[in-house]
Amino acid sequence: MKQIANPNQATLAQYGSCPVLSDVSAFDVSRQRLDELVRRTVGLRLREQDAEALSRWTAVRLRELALPGVEHYGQLLAEDSAAGRRERELLTVQFSTGESYFFRDQGQFDLLATTILPELMARRAKQRRLRLWSAGCASGEEAYSLAMLIDQLAPRLAGWEVLILGTDINTEALENARRGDYRDWSFRALDETRKQRYFRPRGDKYRIDARLRDAVTFRRGDLVGDRFPDAQAGLEDFDLILCRNVFIYLNTQAVAQITAKFSATLADGGYLVTGHSELFGHDIAPLRMRLFAQSAVFQKAALAAVEVGLDAAPAKVTVPPVAPLPSPQRNTPQAPRGEQLAVPAMVPDAGADDCEKLMQAAWRHADRGLREEAEQDCRQAIARAAFDPRPYFLLAQLAQERGDAIAAKTLLKKAIYLDPSFVAAYLELGALHAQAGEDQRARRMYETARTALGKLPAQATVLPYGESSAADVLAYLERLLGIPEEGAVGTAMAPTQMHGSA
Repeated sequence: MKQIANPNQATLAQYGSCPVLSDVSAFDVSRQRLDELVRRTVGLRLREQDAEALSRWTAVRLRELALPGVEHYGQLLAEDSAAGRRERELLTVQFSTGESYFFRDQGQFDLLATTILPELMARRAKQRRLRLWSAGCASGEEAYSLAMLIDQLAPRLAGWEVLILGTDINTEALENARRGDYRDWSFRALDETRKQRYFRPRGDKYRIDARLRDAVTFRRGDLVGDRFPDAQAGLEDFDLILCRNVFIYLNTQAVAQITAKFSATLADGGYLVTGHSELFGHDIAPLRMRLFAQSAVFQKAALAAVEVGLDAAPAKVTVPPVAPLPSPQRNTPQAPRGEQLAVPAMVPDAGADDCEKLMQAAWRHADRGLREEAEQDCRQAIARAAFDPRPYFLLAQLAQERGDAIAAKTLLKKAIYLDPSFVAAYLELGALHAQAGEDQRARRMYETARTALGKLPAQATVLPYGESSAADVLAYLERLLGIPEEGAVGTAMAPTQMHGSA
């Protein structure tokens, strides 16, 4: 955050009980210190436009708590006491949005249902145990979405011990989660079949089925302040941690600390799923990134877990770069997985070699969070190989990172113009149209990608989705388009031991 210069030598203490809350000029002198206290104790990423709101908030709290100054407020925030925990909760809720809904990001839930959960079940077959954690669960929609997936997998989990844990710093939201009552807004991404199956009308709300409500444990958790893994609290050996749309509110240090703690809390081979690009440019060791058509996810390597506290420094390592896309080909099937692609150069050899080196550097810079360097690499690659679609594709990713959907769409269209068989570009463009509510345009992009995939061998690699074969991506697209799978049958229910204690 940009530092704000102190305009005078007044101290905050003499304004601690000031009844005129609109006069916040006295707080300007302590904004820099206040920002530091909030960053260190709560982990919030305060933007420049938040400075005034934070000063007003602090003025109110100093008066209500009868504190003499900002240093005393900072001491309260740092306290390991009920009052300190409550104050951190209030401040976090004030400067974040706890809004959620069922099956938010259907692509990620598709990936969970079709790939990650089956893989975890196979790994845990001997133990017959599965441990899932929705960290930052807000009012419970994400945790209950997991419970619905587990319920649908029940025949394969009969007799298993399944824990679904939801934690959040917001105690009011957790109470709502425990009640399980939701209004229509929470159902905007939930299909009607699931809604009818798992919910019952209750006045102007819908209450979740008691089986699912009993299957999820909700409890308070402070991702920044709590120490985990913690065997006594049951915070250890998780197979899956969902922490989505949480890191966007936190500063770099807090993200690194929480990621390190998550890594230590995961079982070997366990997964961390975040919101799209939330860990872009952050240290993730010993996690490794796996890139699927639906989402990038992070898997723990087989390393021993250690406790990581709030003040522990994360390991400084480089995120493995995403494999570069092959040079564009027209109407040429991609090689089966594991085979080397022989790609004819579309420009003189020297230019092609330079472009290849630049694209490798661009991906490395992008994965390390060096956006400007990555963009410069892409521009130089375009200058050397004007007909290569890869720089435009990566530039589109970078545009999305900075929130410029219009630029991202334009760049993806350029990539498609240069290579009409570029499946990943169609998928990304379709997702942008879908996010903008342009459903027909999104569907056209998905249909075109489906047609292109249908011409490829089932096991062909679809780059940059290194973990998804052509068959995987095609199946995902057909689910997006509502095309029924051949031989699909209804799912029978069977008892599964899902319990609400860690």
